Amino acid sequence: MNIAILDETTELARKDKTGLKKIARLVLKELGAPKDSELSISFIDDIRMRDLNRTYRQIDRTTDVLSFPQGEGPDLTLLGDIIISLDTARRHSASYGVTLHEELKKLIIHGVLHLLGHDHKKKKETQTMREKEKELFLIVKKL
Repeated sequence: MNIAILDETTELARKDKTGLKKIARLVLKELGAPKDSELSISFIDDIRMRDLNRTYRQIDRTTDVLSFPQGEGPDLTLLGDIIISLDTARRHSASYGVTLHEELKKLIIHGVLHLLGHDHKKKKETQTMREKEKELFLIVKKL
């Protein structure tokens, strides 16, 4: 699997990026994504995230994660892009009492599930997605 990490904030160390790639790779494997799948994960700040959220979702505030699916059809090799605000992830990790690394794991899982068609607009969809997130988080917990 080809996973590209782009850190526009320049805050992530090389070992952090390597670890996050491992997490994404394991999540994709567990979800049955093809071995030649491609995924991009970008880390940005709140200013940039607010711009993206306003442009693509017409919501004029920052958010923690956005997913932009690229591929359609049965092969799902070109999965798309996950965009994560490090500023928001850092705030959330402090308020939830978890490490930034743990919060980033959660956001990667959430983003991948969106790219693979999961959603949380309706109550049943939300429940299904949350259960899958918990299951995947237990699998990547040690990474």
